[in-house]
Amino acid sequence: MVKSPKGAVVAKATLEKFRQVAALPYRLTPHGYEVVMITTRDSGRWILPKGWPIKGLTRHESAETEAMEEAGLIGSAEPKPVGRFTYVKQFPKRQEKVLVDVFPLAVEKQLDDWQEKGQREVRFFNPVDAAALVSDAGVGDLILAFFVGLAKRKAAGTLKVPAADKPSGEPDAGQASPSKSAVDK
Repeated sequence: MVKSPKGAVVAKATLEKFRQVAALPYRLTPHGYEVVMITTRDSGRWILPKGWPIKGLTRHESAETEAMEEAGLIGSAEPKPVGRFTYVKQFPKRQEKVLVDVFPLAVEKQLDDWQEKGQREVRFFNPVDAAALVSDAGVGDLILAFFVGLAKRKAAGTLKVPAADKPSGEPDAGQASPSKSAVDK
């Protein structure tokens, strides 16, 4: 940490200024859980859908909106982040370290058309493959920890399975709906 002449922590202020949100989109299929990954538009690296918080939306609603815009995903994000990571973002004349809060998003469906369709590749992976492919440091461990946590909650009988997490073919016991803000976007 670097301190300014007045004793303020400069590194923390920089990270607070450069904060993003990401969705960890997942779904349950008859073959197990899958994670949705997207590629960056420029280099084709595999990442989670992420972006800047949107004024007027909560952080998890912003993550829902990013997942919809970048991958056509509709779902419900948990209001509490599952973790965070940092990466270095390239701006036109400089680089900055960005802190990203990650919100699990139970995918209910994928739209046929969305804002960034054709600009990125969107694919579903099993969690182990997703963790191995993701390019941002620490995100692979975050993905694996999330699914280990799901397994532990399931084993303990404390996992409440939203309708979006039911494999196809199971009866619907009350479909969870995406936030109104994500659908209106």
